[in-house]
Amino acid sequence: MSFHKSVRGPNEVHLGPTSSDIEGKLQGGSHYDKKSFVQVGLWWCVFVSLHLFCCIYFTTMWWGYWNLPGTSLDVWLYFYNLGLGTDNEHTIALMHGCLALIHAGYLLWMIGWSLKKRRLVLAVYNVFTRPATRARRKGGRLKYYISCIYYTIFSRYGLIGVDGPYFDLVLFCREVVETALQTQQAYRMSLLLPRTQLNRGYVALLVLNCWSTALVHSVFHRSATKRRFYTIVCDCVLDLVTSVGISTVLIYIYSRDFNVARNEFPLYKWYEDIWVVHAISEFQLLLVTTWGDLAMRMVFSLSMLSNMNNMKKFLTAKRELKMVHTNKSRLRNTSILPQKVGQPGGKTIHKRRLQLLLSAESKLTHVLFFVWGTVVLVLHLHAESISGLPQCQMQVKPWFSIRPSCSLLVLDCYRSKLVGAADEITAQWNDFDPKTPACVAIRHCPRLEMPPILTQFSRLKVLKLYNSTITSWNESAAILQTNHPSLIMLFLVRVNMPNGELPVGLQGDELPHSLSDIEFCVTNLRTLPDDFDLKWPQFASIYFEASNLTEVPESLARLAPYDLSLALNPISSIPAKIFDGDIRYLHVGGTRISELPKTVRGVSHTLKLRVDNTNISFFWDWIDPVIANSGTTHSDVPPILAANSPYCSDLQRIYEGTLSNFTAPHYDGQSVRLSNVSVKNLAQLKRTVSCDAKTATAYPLEHEDALSAVVFS
Repeated sequence: MSFHKSVRGPNEVHLGPTSSDIEGKLQGGSHYDKKSFVQVGLWWCVFVSLHLFCCIYFTTMWWGYWNLPGTSLDVWLYFYNLGLGTDNEHTIALMHGCLALIHAGYLLWMIGWSLKKRRLVLAVYNVFTRPATRARRKGGRLKYYISCIYYTIFSRYGLIGVDGPYFDLVLFCREVVETALQTQQAYRMSLLLPRTQLNRGYVALLVLNCWSTALVHSVFHRSATKRRFYTIVCDCVLDLVTSVGISTVLIYIYSRDFNVARNEFPLYKWYEDIWVVHAISEFQLLLVTTWGDLAMRMVFSLSMLSNMNNMKKFLTAKRELKMVHTNKSRLRNTSILPQKVGQPGGKTIHKRRLQLLLSAESKLTHVLFFVWGTVVLVLHLHAESISGLPQCQMQVKPWFSIRPSCSLLVLDCYRSKLVGAADEITAQWNDFDPKTPACVAIRHCPRLEMPPILTQFSRLKVLKLYNSTITSWNESAAILQTNHPSLIMLFLVRVNMPNGELPVGLQGDELPHSLSDIEFCVTNLRTLPDDFDLKWPQFASIYFEASNLTEVPESLARLAPYDLSLALNPISSIPAKIFDGDIRYLHVGGTRISELPKTVRGVSHTLKLRVDNTNISFFWDWIDPVIANSGTTHSDVPPILAANSPYCSDLQRIYEGTLSNFTAPHYDGQSVRLSNVSVKNLAQLKRTVSCDAKTATAYPLEHEDALSAVVFS
């Protein structure tokens, strides 16, 4: 918009639209008068659709966060350190709920006023009457001041209004800040997202937004209204994609696997290499991970609302004839005051300085955003030019990387025709950046020697060995806090170890503090070190399933795991110390035990106990608090699973009416709740004891075999 000097009095000079600008608006009457009803209807539908879409999105996020605490999904997010934690999830939900209410308010506002006016109304902004001195005299001081502030700053011709003198400067500063944040988001996506389509799409939008800003300023440099409008449209599109679009695509991708009724993903999904690497990376974009991340999301969301608001102001009709006459009278009373050459006034100098500033801002905008977009495009194309590797099943493309970056590294000795020697593995792992793998899977190696290069994988989160025989895993390749500070999951499935003992590489003085899930399934492990509890993490999930343990080592009992499975081991007794502390899940199904410890102190009231496929025929009374607590929780998992045991055999016959009582002898200290077969107590027995058969191991072995088995070509 061009500027001139107008005079209301001898010494009063102000900046405003030129007379030609005002005459153009008066002759046009209104923005709607120039547009057909179809165009107005199209814009109205666009804004209604955007508000409806955003309202649904933020409502979905509110519902998800509000119902997240206490679910198994929340536990997995805690394991992988994704999010701000259970204590803050309701706060995040409320923030998203507020945004949903704002969009719902705009939606109802547009529809309500359209019905009231009997025409399509984009917005009504005259919520405050123009400030008048008599209003102040009548006692409406607060309303008077609010009106003054609104019309001075936020109205259409206010300081930062869409037709205000400083709107271009405000828009320029906001564009710089937003583009910087969006560039940082694009860089994060290059680090985290293995899905190239999402990366390319977002970078393309970012580059086009930068170039369109320069193009719009160049093409419409003589028309402030068009320049501002189309710049805002471009910004709004990118804000929409940044705040809502990417997350919506990810929600759609994961919704196919999500169980809405249980608010969780199927358990086996968390053991799929490709799926879990996608989840680890993409949940950092889908979920709020830091307070700074939450603040940035709010900035983009509110910026999108502001852009939509400004677009409505540009498109809003001004049909009031009184306003038109007022503008005409102002135009007639405006005169041009000539200046004497060589005697510029102070306000004239201020006006010229502002014009120079606006001109410099326009030129800077052309150059800055064109160069900005070009730099982003060059960085992205450089990252795309780095070739992939066959052992990298999932590859990311960081902008500043000069070597291939591998999110999921799979070493298949059978397919690669290797035996698993350290030098063979090192030769394959030397070709990519060792700081990038999030998951390493080693399969089908008949003589596996763990190479020292493993210690360079500092960002490793998941390490899985499948169908391999370890011949050497020395200290030079040890799993330690200093080497792998981010390691969370360690899986050994169908693995043989030297002499049935833990490899030296898993007996370091300090395993990673983040290691919270350790699962051995179908191994030849027969013993554990005596100082096992001093080296491995406490309060973790530890599974030693289908192995050769004949007894429960004292060191394992002292370790006090949160989640423990000893299924399918030839164990005949369980020490009482295992139940002490805060253990929440114990699986001893498929073992040789016929009786649980008689005396247990301090058992967790939320314990889930699996004794299926054992010779258990009764329970001691220390289990009664667990049974009593089962009625106070919302879990649909019974506290005891005893399928294919003598206890369940009797219980099934009691349900059928062919047996009147349990066949096992009654002992002092036996559980009354689980021995009472009266009609009144049968309902509690059905609620607390499950006799339905489950898979023998907690680890989804069959699913793993289907995914990782040797593929014969």
